[in-house]
Amino acid sequence: MRLTSEQIECINQTLIEKGVNYDDIKLEVLDHIATEIESEMELSNNDFPMVYNQVFDNWSGEFKIKKDFFSLLSTYPKIVQSKMKNQFKKEIVFVVTSCVLLITGFQFIADTHSRLYFLKSINNILFYTYCTTGVIALLIKLWNLKSKATSTYKHLFDTRFTLLIIFLTIIIKSTVPHNLIDQNLYVGTASCFFVYFLSTIYVGVKHVQFQRKLAIQ
Repeated sequence: MRLTSEQIECINQTLIEKGVNYDDIKLEVLDHIATEIESEMELSNNDFPMVYNQVFDNWSGEFKIKKDFFSLLSTYPKIVQSKMKNQFKKEIVFVVTSCVLLITGFQFIADTHSRLYFLKSINNILFYTYCTTGVIALLIKLWNLKSKATSTYKHLFDTRFTLLIIFLTIIIKSTVPHNLIDQNLYVGTASCFFVYFLSTIYVGVKHVQFQRKLAIQ
């Protein structure tokens, strides 16, 4: 039994009331809930209001409000927080992997001169990566102004875009350390920056792709 446009809009408004405001998650959840309601109405022969309440009760755990991992002031429904947390977990894996690879490779450089050359190369690459990321992020930011679509990717991108501006001072003032411990710390920190820059572009591009997909639909 197909739902009417009014019934689908009812589900949409309920999701908004429950805090599912990001279009990428809302559309996905709406599709799942609508399908469940249609299937249950066919099987049980019950009307929409009864099945609607039953299905939303089954989903109630996903709508429980959780505090943001990074900010005690921000809260999200569990289903939204879970998606953001999964993105963060992926980045942690990339950060740890890149740190281990770069620091391990750094240990095989024997003489001091080669170490300093290696660090200066990382410093230069870091600067140009930052500049490239900044330009791409600015273009994505301007592109986003054309659309009112929201997504978890846009939320993450906007947060990172602000920090990207703050990082400018750190990148410009970064100097190559001469102490071995500080050098290892520098390599590890640089790898974190690389992952941060790449992830900023990644979530920005994912939102642009979502906007285009939404426009086609």
